[in-house]
Amino acid sequence: MTESLLTKNELISSVNGIQLGAADCYFVDVQTDSRNVCAEKPCLFVPLVGEFQNGHKYIPEVLKKSPGAVLLNKKEYESNSDFYNKLVKENPSVCFVQVENTLHGLQDAAEAYVAKFPELLKICITGSSGKTTTKEITVSVFKEHFGENAVVYTKGNFNSETGLPLSVFGIRKDHKVGIFEMGMNRENEIGEISKVLKAKYGLITNIGTAHIGILGSREKIAEEKRKAFDYIPADGCAFIPDTDDFADFCTEKVVGKVVKFGKTVPESESGVKFLADEGLDGTSFELNGVKITLPLVGEYNYQNALGVIALALETGISVEEIKSGIEKMAAVSGRMEVQTFKMKSGVNTKVISDCYNANPDSMGKVIDFCQKLTTAGSLIFVLGDMKELGEKSFDAHKKIGLLLKEIVQESPSKVGMIVLVGEEMSAAYKELNTLYSAEDKQKNKILYFENNSVESFNSIAEAIITNAKENDLIVLKASHSLGLEKLLPMLGTAKTISEGGV
Repeated sequence: MTESLLTKNELISSVNGIQLGAADCYFVDVQTDSRNVCAEKPCLFVPLVGEFQNGHKYIPEVLKKSPGAVLLNKKEYESNSDFYNKLVKENPSVCFVQVENTLHGLQDAAEAYVAKFPELLKICITGSSGKTTTKEITVSVFKEHFGENAVVYTKGNFNSETGLPLSVFGIRKDHKVGIFEMGMNRENEIGEISKVLKAKYGLITNIGTAHIGILGSREKIAEEKRKAFDYIPADGCAFIPDTDDFADFCTEKVVGKVVKFGKTVPESESGVKFLADEGLDGTSFELNGVKITLPLVGEYNYQNALGVIALALETGISVEEIKSGIEKMAAVSGRMEVQTFKMKSGVNTKVISDCYNANPDSMGKVIDFCQKLTTAGSLIFVLGDMKELGEKSFDAHKKIGLLLKEIVQESPSKVGMIVLVGEEMSAAYKELNTLYSAEDKQKNKILYFENNSVESFNSIAEAIITNAKENDLIVLKASHSLGLEKLLPMLGTAKTISEGGV
């Protein structure tokens, strides 16, 4: 039988818990969502208490699936002890453990589990944008050196206060490297999950404005992001963009080595020589004289790759392995996907779809990248709301409108159509609206939709199909909640060229 992820003593000790009943403890999986619990994989179920949801109400349902252990929030237990004592008595094979806080219990248990793998090379990646793509490039490169099955890493967006702990429970004895992404939605979230992982190597992609509505300023964001470096040891290393204005602030307390990366770092230090921005074909460069083509579009993705290269060289990965890993970079769905499209009207276009996330930095980079492209056709922008900006939202969306306005004024024929979606995008629409004549509006050169309803999407798709011409480039960018990716099958059929997001 497979060994339990944690023994009973290890679990109780790590979470500072009190066992209810006398059952032994055996689990090979950890879940916070009752829907993911299955009888074939005995799990530790951790019911979380949120603002609108209390996972404890799903415990009876979970118990029908034979979990190995269940954590209970102390206050929850004390408020209904008779009910829970009855559950304990009726399920003598399940190890119930009372803890002060189930979220912290999950994190503490994960920290104890990670500590069982002292030889694992642990890497953390965070930043306001680009962290998922950077993680995926890192995984691809490190697999070339350590082997396909020797690398464990964050799957999907499991990078939060709960996501990272769940991710590290995927570590097994045959893994040599763990590459984990760290996200943030509140103060000290990075601090908590950094304590769980205690990475030897840490990389910050940038300090931008994502989640500025929660933390209030880039300074506060930098204070949080730099906590990813808190546990880097003397023989470890922190990686930071050379041109980021918070680079020194983020690394001032680092005990280990600090390496700065980016296009401004001399070839004599980085080994990298920029060759060309190949547009929709990516970026070409040399590393110690070896030519490499990054298949992901945009200067920002080249910047992400430079961070990975610095990390890989520091850990002893060869140039040939770096080249191979970068050139067969795994796709990141929903992030700067470049596709050829046969529109329902019959014309051939290209589509850039980046609908996984959006903030002022990433949206500005996408717009800037597209307007610099030399394309045979025109640009069709479909842009939706950027979320979690708080009181900064109006100004941020207004700036997007001003950026688009500048492009239209400089090159009127460059932009064939602009579609803005969402309440917040009204600020951008107001900046653009005066540029367009009644005739232009009649031809749907500028459109605004207050919401992302089915009716709105039908109208958007119809307008694009009617207006798109041969070789036009359609650009979709918004926060994930807008669901702009739903437009794609409404436009026609596609074939993916490459992917990699902002």
